[in-house]
Amino acid sequence: MGLTKHQNMETTVQRTGVKQVNSRKHLTAEQQALIAETEALLAKGDRMMEDEVNDVKEKLGSLPEFVNLSAVATHCFGKSRAWLYQRINGNKVNGKPAYFTRAERKQLTDFLHNLGNELLTVKLV
Repeated sequence: MGLTKHQNMETTVQRTGVKQVNSRKHLTAEQQALIAETEALLAKGDRMMEDEVNDVKEKLGSLPEFVNLSAVATHCFGKSRAWLYQRINGNKVNGKPAYFTRAERKQLTDFLHNLGNELLTVKLV
């Protein structure tokens, strides 16, 4: 049974070792193109994650100065303050940047909207 192009390339990478693969001289044009395409997709993914992190930070604005994010993390996600800050700041966790999933972004948005509505109902006079 024949190997797929991906399996072939994977076998070549395993056989030749990382140092030789980095030179790419011995790889076919097709293999080199696949590596270049993969690297471009990974770079695009990294940029998208950075944009998402910057977007969250920008949208939160000065809110972290006035709201106890430790309480938000606990009540909204059942997680620690550190967990929340890792996602707001895009810190690396286990070697990978941490970011919010779409569901977590929605959950945080809904929580903050509900908190805002509660603040609007406060009447001290």
